[in-house]
Amino acid sequence: MTGEMNILPLPPTAPATPRGSTLSIDSPTPLHTGTLLSALVQDSQALKFVPLGSRSEQLAVTQQLASQQSRQGSLSGLLNVLQNLTDSGQTSSDLRAAADKLLAGLPDVHQLSTARGLALALANSGAFLESKLLNGQNPSLAPDMKGDLLRLINQLTPALASNTHLNGIIAADTLAQAVPSFVRNALGMLGQVSAKPSPTRFPLPERLLQSADGEDDLEHLLRLAAAAVSRLQSHQLSSLEQTGATSDGRLMSTWQLEIPMRTMQDIVPLQVKFQREETPEKQPPKERQPKQHLWRVELAFDMEPLGPLQVQAQLISGSLSSQLWAERPYTASLIETNLAALRQRLLSCGLNVGDIDCHLGTPPQGSQTRLEQRWIDETA
Repeated sequence: MTGEMNILPLPPTAPATPRGSTLSIDSPTPLHTGTLLSALVQDSQALKFVPLGSRSEQLAVTQQLASQQSRQGSLSGLLNVLQNLTDSGQTSSDLRAAADKLLAGLPDVHQLSTARGLALALANSGAFLESKLLNGQNPSLAPDMKGDLLRLINQLTPALASNTHLNGIIAADTLAQAVPSFVRNALGMLGQVSAKPSPTRFPLPERLLQSADGEDDLEHLLRLAAAAVSRLQSHQLSSLEQTGATSDGRLMSTWQLEIPMRTMQDIVPLQVKFQREETPEKQPPKERQPKQHLWRVELAFDMEPLGPLQVQAQLISGSLSSQLWAERPYTASLIETNLAALRQRLLSCGLNVGDIDCHLGTPPQGSQTRLEQRWIDETA
């Protein structure tokens, strides 16, 4: 089935357990014998069908997300090595230029404190590289984290082309192709995917790769760059996995990404997640009120001397509420004493400010709103 979700009333006499029963379906498009459908029984005794293509893509994304997360490595590990990259017989001028270009494109805290600077940092984070390419933009004209990483890998590959072990790394880890490409290729594996995956956790945990035995500097640098690409693609796939219709009919859009920011001499990765939630309109068009979107924003970073921090905020109709989490008691106390000043700054921006609280520890990782991904009659 294609197009919008379809709601089909069940017969009044539909049995509580419909296994083995026959149900007639009216579809706007032909349904051939053997067509696989995904449906949810509503409280009002109606079946809600979701387009097959959407379900297939969600399952493929879940499969690839698990693969990418197992390969990912922290951006800080790569960036620290690039900052200390020395000129040697192994380091070509092109490699040095690729490293310098990547480092030069990193924003600092001052840039991220302005609306324009933040917008540029989000656009250049690598999360939208494939979209830029599809729109015909030249990614070399502006900084792009993922594009710069792939150029760095391209400079490393010729020098190590004879190393068969690293050829495997290049083939398995860099995945220089665009996200839509490998998502489509993964559709052939759908028969192997049946279990419902666990909700995506935010923030993505740090993972530092150590040098392997007998590995020289360039080999280690290539592994770090490949792991960094997998990390960015983990964020992209997490965004896709959390975008779509929830089981209760709400529409969720998610953008998850990571921005390395300069703070004095350090580079601190900032993880960001935006979620927009929409409730489908049930009133006739003439009676509808202006649509209000619920926005959720999450931030996570680890900056000395404050330590790990997470921020969760919700915004709807100009009203903002927020929860802050600090893992160090000193930091939690410091934030607590400055909450009144934070509230005043938000009020001066024209926002209605609700609850703003600070907690010691980390946010609970309980049940989260997620997309249904069950197949009808999948065990038949």
